[in-house]
Amino acid sequence: MKRFQSITIKQLALAIVSAMLLSMALLGGYMLLQAREVTASFQQHQREAAHAELKSRLDQLLTDTDKQATQIANWEETHRQWSHTGQHERWRDQRVYEAGLLHRGTAALALYAPDGLILGALSGGWPLRLTTPSGTPSGAAWITQDDEVPTLYRAFAIHNPGNKTRLEGYGLIRLDVLASLRNQTFHFIDPDSLHLKLSPGETLDPASLASRVQLNTRPDAEQARYQAIFSRTLLALFVLLGTTALAGYWLYDRLLVKPLRQLSKDLDDMQQSDQPKEPRRPAPQPIAELDNVRRSLYDYQLQLRELHNTLANQNKEFHSQARHDALTGCHNRRAYEEDWKDFMSKVESTPQGVAFLLFDCDRFKAINDTYGHAKGDRVLCIIADALVMALRAHDRLYRLGGDEFAAFLSRTTPAQARQIGQRCQSLIDAARFTDLGIVEPVGISIGVAFCDMHAQSSLDELPKQADIAMYTAKQPGHQRIAVYGEDTEAGSQTLVANRETSALFQALAQPGMIEMHYQPIHALPGRQVAYYEALARIRYHNQLLMPAAFLPVVSSRRLETEFDLAVLQQVDADLTNARLPEGCGISVNISAQSISRPEVVSTLMELSRHTARHPLMLEITETSLITQMLEVRTYLDLLRTVNFKIAMDDFGTGYSPLRYLVDLPVDIVKFDISLIKKLEETSRASQIVSDFARMMKDAGYSLVAEGIETEVALTRVQALGFAHVQGYLLGRPKTLDQLDTSVPHTIA
Repeated sequence: MKRFQSITIKQLALAIVSAMLLSMALLGGYMLLQAREVTASFQQHQREAAHAELKSRLDQLLTDTDKQATQIANWEETHRQWSHTGQHERWRDQRVYEAGLLHRGTAALALYAPDGLILGALSGGWPLRLTTPSGTPSGAAWITQDDEVPTLYRAFAIHNPGNKTRLEGYGLIRLDVLASLRNQTFHFIDPDSLHLKLSPGETLDPASLASRVQLNTRPDAEQARYQAIFSRTLLALFVLLGTTALAGYWLYDRLLVKPLRQLSKDLDDMQQSDQPKEPRRPAPQPIAELDNVRRSLYDYQLQLRELHNTLANQNKEFHSQARHDALTGCHNRRAYEEDWKDFMSKVESTPQGVAFLLFDCDRFKAINDTYGHAKGDRVLCIIADALVMALRAHDRLYRLGGDEFAAFLSRTTPAQARQIGQRCQSLIDAARFTDLGIVEPVGISIGVAFCDMHAQSSLDELPKQADIAMYTAKQPGHQRIAVYGEDTEAGSQTLVANRETSALFQALAQPGMIEMHYQPIHALPGRQVAYYEALARIRYHNQLLMPAAFLPVVSSRRLETEFDLAVLQQVDADLTNARLPEGCGISVNISAQSISRPEVVSTLMELSRHTARHPLMLEITETSLITQMLEVRTYLDLLRTVNFKIAMDDFGTGYSPLRYLVDLPVDIVKFDISLIKKLEETSRASQIVSDFARMMKDAGYSLVAEGIETEVALTRVQALGFAHVQGYLLGRPKTLDQLDTSVPHTIA
């Protein structure tokens, strides 16, 4: 009897693959010939159609530009520009677009007098005098490269409507050629591929523009014909492959599939038992590799089970580590997101009172920068330990990032949530941070949001509400813990999209919306005006927004630097336009966050050019937020060299004002209104403020009293030696038009 000889899978696969590759090669050659022919024809047609379409669109663009020139020349508002120049810039930059004569972003307009000089303020790169390549302004059109942008210029004459022979001036339309073309609809051209490169100083006639524009085509209806040919070829390939597959299927079924089915059945039997079964004696198989697989399955299963058990234990450990913060040991943000999702699902099925607590360390950045990251990490660990101890046994603490922690409490009430928050603060207040060498007090602000069992639909709003409450808790005058809905009416208005937020962002983007009002500061004892403090307002939809409305938005959005730069630009504009009397001193408020920014210092140095006509003073606000003390001191010394005087504003508020008074080069100290009101009392606080004032006056500081509203307060500060006073008793903030034009005294 002849011995059965098995073949290998490699030999079998090689035979089948060779047959399929040969069939595909024959069919592929046929497809390649057909595809080349169709592609060549299609591309030629596309190029011809694209160039014809480009010429049509360019002709239409030039025609539209001529129509726009005619409309502008015949527009009655155009003829008023030579006699009403006061509104010319607004007419040119806004009114022309509102009337629909030009498209904003792609076209612009400038008017010129009959002698060729431009009307209005020169801006936007317009030539001061109208010149054309042909030398004739009327009707001239040319294309040149402006800042690497191909630009079409169309000059036209403007005649008096009552006397067509009388020339009133000229108009010049500037059009971004490529941007205007890309706004049009193309069937054959890819608009983004349009490109025109001119040499420096080159001037191009619009008639030759079509030959210079580079473009790429895009597919059109001809693609369908190509697809049809390709589909027919592909169908032939499928028929051939199908025939080959049928033959291959029979071979695989006989030689490979049936043995593999039996092998799969054996594997299923092994998986159904905790312990692997003894494999049956392998029957002779036509494929040698299958015999080796069957004999090896039992040993492999034992090894895999052992490895599975090891990996299962490691996965449990990795899962635990992935859900905990490596620094503090509390749960991390990943665990928070998973647990919060599960928590909301459980609460929806079992309604109950839920509270969300958000914790944030006060002045952590200052501590981290001052004492180093190592001690900053130790502070976070101490805070985390205190918070975990204060929470209930089944509550979890999550570190969301940085110095921000969170916890959500089930089956609780607002009173219980507040009590837990107070316990957190008490434990942190009792912590011994002085052992780390930190002398400043370390505290936390806590925002609490509560959802009762009857308002489960708003459960997903709790994190946002807690964030609003925490912002409120950080504000001056609060007890570092706030409950949303009870303490957050004012704070919530600054963290959602509202009128004040929209007004602030528009004011930062559009110069002129910030309006400066100037409050007089009077010298004692004569009570004559010494200088003015520049106070910002925002003009929004014909309404004047006061600082109390938009400054919280500035703080919550971290826009102090952007806002200070906008204020400095407006003050610079007022001084440049000579809208303030010469000799009038101006005091400007700058936040502590901004004074360490180089761009703000650069703007102040530029503003110092006015000190010869207007003595300038900087009032530094929020000094407790200064973290880079050496850098700030250097900048202030630099500003003093260009004749700025430095004042510490709102003395008596914030954290450790005496420290910053000692460390910073300050000339003037402004006592906050809260301290001035204490002087009107007969309490111990009044004596303390009086002693402070005398001590600082003896130290050489010039003192300014804010918030003088009564004669009693005025008499009191004058007796204490205050050099200047400010308040509604002597003068309210006024607009530039309301200021007295008499020259005030300069800053003492």
